[in-house]
Amino acid sequence: MTEMATMPAAAEGDDAGDRLLLTLANHRDALDETRTRVIHWLQRHAPTPKLVFNVELILEETLMNVIWHAHTDQAEHLIRVEVQVDADSVVMRFEDDGVPFDPLRAAPPVVPTSIDDAVPGGLGLMLVRKCALSVSYQRVDGNNRLTVRVARQ
Repeated sequence: MTEMATMPAAAEGDDAGDRLLLTLANHRDALDETRTRVIHWLQRHAPTPKLVFNVELILEETLMNVIWHAHTDQAEHLIRVEVQVDADSVVMRFEDDGVPFDPLRAAPPVVPTSIDDAVPGGLGLMLVRKCALSVSYQRVDGNNRLTVRVARQ
């Protein structure tokens, strides 16, 4: 059964069994509701604690990068999130109309030599790559499309 809902964070949702579609505004407060919806939906697929951790980390890091960096204006933009489950993996697809950005071409973060040299941020993309089986990027019809595949085990 397909469920459509209007929510403050995720503007609409479509739950079709092995696939969840959410659309959310590019606001920080959208992250918590989206995370809750994804993790709640994922529970029906008997996730391991490691899978839940990886999905949450990828979801948060990716959405925060889009919310903070994808747009040069202050207008509201929509972010589409699709999550699919198959026998071996969970596939997360993020799509936004922000400036073109291929995270696979981003320079690796500079690792600080001491705690005094450390600055917050910059490690999210590295963490996403470490948690994923695969990460791919496409620019499609003026949109960024990031696809991240995570092992179910």
